[in-house]
Amino acid sequence: MPESAPVRSVETARAAGADVRLAPGMAAAFALQDELVTTGMTLVHPFDDREVVAAQGTVGLELATDAPDVTDVLVSIGGGGLVSGVAAAVRALLPGVRVWGVETEGADAMSRAVAAGGPVDIELTSIVSTLSAPHVSQLTYDHVTALVDDVLVVPDADAVRGTLTLAEDGRVWAEPAAGCLVPAAHGVLERVGPGAHLGLVVCGGNASVADVTGWAARFTATPFPARVSVA
Repeated sequence: MPESAPVRSVETARAAGADVRLAPGMAAAFALQDELVTTGMTLVHPFDDREVVAAQGTVGLELATDAPDVTDVLVSIGGGGLVSGVAAAVRALLPGVRVWGVETEGADAMSRAVAAGGPVDIELTSIVSTLSAPHVSQLTYDHVTALVDDVLVVPDADAVRGTLTLAEDGRVWAEPAAGCLVPAAHGVLERVGPGAHLGLVVCGGNASVADVTGWAARFTATPFPARVSVA
């Protein structure tokens, strides 16, 4: 993991018996991953793996089953495994649904890949380490270009404000990796109209109280108006 990983994530993994190795940044963490593979360790890639993408698609299966009237689904993007699986499942079961990917500025590997016509390495500057993949894969790029309507990019400050909105209005404790969905949802509503039924895949709950209060203080964040209900 990068040193910027949520402390709770590191502690939980170690408590489960994992040998957690911290690297100075996300790019260095991926480099360490490759180094460990050369020593004979087996890699279960976080997003560049068809079985991982298929497993994450069960989230889309559950959403489509529980909310068949949804018109738009928003999913955060790091390396793109989650959005790829969710989009494949949702679009197969509910063909008319629009799927929107969401990134934060400085962790926008997918939107840059779309602009470049394929995966590219990016410089990571976002505070949202859990979305900070240094690149996407060809597998996830292909899924997104085929199944996702657009990839929206929001500032870190808005992602933090979204985290506070989820906590205060939705009673949901989430990281900015999910908080970024809230400002994106307002953007989607402006594009498709107020009659849309939005489904937000709220991923990541490893932020501590200290993390959230620190981000709030840094960005002097105030919540969004409660126009997007969370269930």
